[in-house]
Amino acid sequence: MRNTGWCRTDIDRFILARLEAAGIAPNPPTDRHTLLRRLSYNLTGLPPTRAEMAAFLADSSPDAVERVIDRLLASPQYGEHWARYWLDLARYADTRGDPPRREDPRFPHAWTYRDYVIDAFNRDLPYDQFILEQLAADRLLPAASRHRASPASSETDRTRLAALGFLTLGNQFDGRRNDIIADQIDVTTKAFLGLTVACARCHDHKFDPIPTEDYYSLYGVFANSVVPRELPILRPAPSPDATEDYLARRREWLAREQELLLEFRNLRRSGNRDPERRRQLIREQQRVRKNLTDLESTHPGAPVRAHVLFDVDRPRDYPVLIRGEPGNAGKTVPRRFLEILSPGERPPFRDGSGRLELARAIASPDNPLTARVIVNRIWQQHFGAGIIDTPDDFGNMAAPPTHPELLDFLAAGLIEHGWSLKWLQREITRSAVYQLSCLDRPDAAAIDPENHLLWRANLRRLSFEQIHDALLAAAGTLDLSRVGGKSVRIGSADFATRRALYTWIDRRNPAELLTQFDFPSPDIPSGRRHSTIVPQQSLFLMNSPIVVEAARALVQNDTFRNLPDDEARVRALYLAIFQRPPIRREVDLCRRYIHANPDGASLQTPPPTRRSRLATRAALRQARLAERAEASGGRFRAQIEPAARAHLRRDPLDAWTKLAHALLQTNEAVLLN
Repeated sequence: MRNTGWCRTDIDRFILARLEAAGIAPNPPTDRHTLLRRLSYNLTGLPPTRAEMAAFLADSSPDAVERVIDRLLASPQYGEHWARYWLDLARYADTRGDPPRREDPRFPHAWTYRDYVIDAFNRDLPYDQFILEQLAADRLLPAASRHRASPASSETDRTRLAALGFLTLGNQFDGRRNDIIADQIDVTTKAFLGLTVACARCHDHKFDPIPTEDYYSLYGVFANSVVPRELPILRPAPSPDATEDYLARRREWLAREQELLLEFRNLRRSGNRDPERRRQLIREQQRVRKNLTDLESTHPGAPVRAHVLFDVDRPRDYPVLIRGEPGNAGKTVPRRFLEILSPGERPPFRDGSGRLELARAIASPDNPLTARVIVNRIWQQHFGAGIIDTPDDFGNMAAPPTHPELLDFLAAGLIEHGWSLKWLQREITRSAVYQLSCLDRPDAAAIDPENHLLWRANLRRLSFEQIHDALLAAAGTLDLSRVGGKSVRIGSADFATRRALYTWIDRRNPAELLTQFDFPSPDIPSGRRHSTIVPQQSLFLMNSPIVVEAARALVQNDTFRNLPDDEARVRALYLAIFQRPPIRREVDLCRRYIHANPDGASLQTPPPTRRSRLATRAALRQARLAERAEASGGRFRAQIEPAARAHLRRDPLDAWTKLAHALLQTNEAVLLN
């Protein structure tokens, strides 16, 4: 290599070697405004504050960037941001999708898994331990501590049971056991190994050396694990009086449920085939289950529980189902790890279901895939593309790695540094290649138009969560003091103050606001979000009350009003929205806009009679949705979104608010360079 002075870390040596071999010089470093914005969004999902930007610009010490990286990695917002990527992989949702008949569709304690993931990232839980806990946390605790609060274990130990939400919070497929297990196999092998083992359910894998017998070896592991009827308590409610009231109400509903079950049994035994009475009993049972879930979700005396799996008392091996047909069983196969990843003899799993042994096989330093897969996932989130561009598929159909030696080097370093993901992120973000500008150069683009060799930084759109959180931060309403907690629904008061990470995710009726910005399906593991451009995204930025209120908050405050002149106000807006100062041409353009637009000229509000008709239509629509929800017995839920009707009450905007609103709609506001 000739330009060795460019390299800051060992990562840069691998990058530079490929660039020089191709005859490409790397871009110059980006400016400090852009670098801090990039670091802040990448590590915490939030834009830097003006105070943070000023402190960084004033720090001329050689290790200024390293200190910023360490500060961001130590921030509680780091865990919140990176938890969202993992929740995409874990197909997290607050509802069951297709619940078993008569069951309430909600997971009342799903949020405890989300909080576990946030905490794991924040305290830099070693990644191998992260794997063990998500697959077999119950097997890591004393038996007495798995089912209830016990003096034998601390609250911290019991809280680890929430990690099992990784396996239990998927689609419930109307209670079809084979499909639930297939989903658990799929999420486990894709998330940790980058393999599509679920493709071997009906036949040997068409592209990878994964026989059907391997699928049913893993099937036996999960088939010997069941969800208990009584979920274990992670921590009790703080108020004894509230707990007593909760228990009394719960006993009433459980007694009513037993009465219904008894009547069902008597109807069946008597031969009474009255379909109307049967339907009445089903509706009543659904109502009882809904009220029990409401009690678990909202009562202040309800304990915090975890959605878990426990091993059956007598585990057994299962047969291969020929062509995946339940009635066509073949030979029985032992529970054990994948053949392709098990050199030498493969001992069968003997410890209960085998989940802990499976987790240890996946997390083993000798496993050639696990460390490479997570390194590739982390790299992808920082650069916009992975070293292997198919993060969920490392099989024969995977895209070839752009820098295979670098992937091996970082995987080995991750293991050597105790599986620390913060170490990995620190190494990546302090490298010269991470800090490049995104300037496009025709000479380099002619050789490497897709930027596979990383001669420049990639330009990317922010995720919905980052856009939402940045808007609330601009409005000054974002509450960062609360980390964790229950999910909040779009349109609720809490949605206007909490990070989008905490949004209620409904599997069957995902909010349009999420899907418009490419939120992934919670039915499948998603290691990469696609980025599309659709008109609804622009309409959101133009019309959403969230955006309008952010624009108002930026300019309707004493600090902004007391700035000495228009140039200072334009500068304040650019620093708040783009985290950089404006150039002279931008200042002049904004000043001309302000002087040419009188207050309130650009916002059209319906006349009073029109507003009345719109409000009436909205009320009728919500009434129909509520009727449909009631008639469905809870399987469909009306989505009441007060924010969607806020335009009926919107006041005209002044010129500075309109300018702030226009800037919030620009590409630069929603892109990360």
